[in-house]
Amino acid sequence: MTGDGGAWFETYFGLDYLRIYRFADTMQQLDLLRCFLSELPAGADVLDLPCGHGRHAVEVAGWGFNVTGLDLSSEFLAVAAERAAERGESLSLVRGDMRSFPFGAGSFDAAYCLFTSLGYFATDQEHQQVLNEFARVLRPGGIYLLDLANIDHVRRQPATSTWEHQGVRVRSEYHWSEADRRALTRRWASFPDGREGLYESSVRLFEGDEMAAMLDVAGLEVETTLGSYAGEPVAPERPRRIYLCRRYEG
Repeated sequence: MTGDGGAWFETYFGLDYLRIYRFADTMQQLDLLRCFLSELPAGADVLDLPCGHGRHAVEVAGWGFNVTGLDLSSEFLAVAAERAAERGESLSLVRGDMRSFPFGAGSFDAAYCLFTSLGYFATDQEHQQVLNEFARVLRPGGIYLLDLANIDHVRRQPATSTWEHQGVRVRSEYHWSEADRRALTRRWASFPDGREGLYESSVRLFEGDEMAAMLDVAGLEVETTLGSYAGEPVAPERPRRIYLCRRYEG
């Protein structure tokens, strides 16, 4: 929830978020990840960042990889740890800021950043720093998946929507700011116990050429770009812009 004077993402991702949001694409995302990681041997080191509540990291660990998850939300990390324990999976979970990874250079064979988790910060310098950090912690030739919302699709998004999830009624208002290319969302939630909440977010989205240039600066070569989790090509009507990259050798 916002309103404490801090950055919106510092408090937005908590237990209320898990009750409000519908994670309908999880299985499709996991199918894409399985394909993306298929070139790696068992025991390869994989970074999930931000890992959230572990909906991907726990599954990827079950495929035989050595998974590390980093997230800013201590509540999410606690849920991820509980999920891993219930599944009997070994998972390294670290709390930290994605602008400065607490890992050494060349620590991972692969990394992924799913569900439009880049674009939270006030400046593009900070977003570039996130990409630089991903490249730094990858081994030469390591692979990287960046999953973003397709800016062309978002421009056509309806201004309002409503839904109910786990007994929580949600009304969402959306505003697209073309001047700074940010998606601004306000969500009002009514919980079964009578509690009300307001949740606001502001996410910077990127044109295709903007992001390709930023990845190149970081030292990440784009090998493929997809428009959906099913592997369809990028098009204005497709919801995603997914970059499959490789860290430059040398």
